[in-house]
Amino acid sequence: MLFLKADKAMEKLGFEKISEHEFGVSYRKEIKKYGFAQRLDIGHKADGNHLIQSYVEGINSEGFNNCVGITYPEIKAIMKKYHELKRKYGW
Repeated sequence: MLFLKADKAMEKLGFEKISEHEFGVSYRKEIKKYGFAQRLDIGHKADGNHLIQSYVEGINSEGFNNCVGITYPEIKAIMKKYHELKRKYGW
């Protein structure tokens, strides 16, 4: 994963890119074993404290989105994408 572009690294981890623009990027991963889809968003904030959010797509019976943990390989790919976004959009 050392020399891959971030999107290819995310693809190898099972994520599909949904959208990308100057405010961030969104990925989706189907977790068939447990019957849900994970959403992963990297978002831009004007104050420089950008966000990474990982959660179950949709809401549960209590009306909430459950969070989904992020593995170390995913963190490495996310940070690679963050740096690409920083260069591309001047975050």
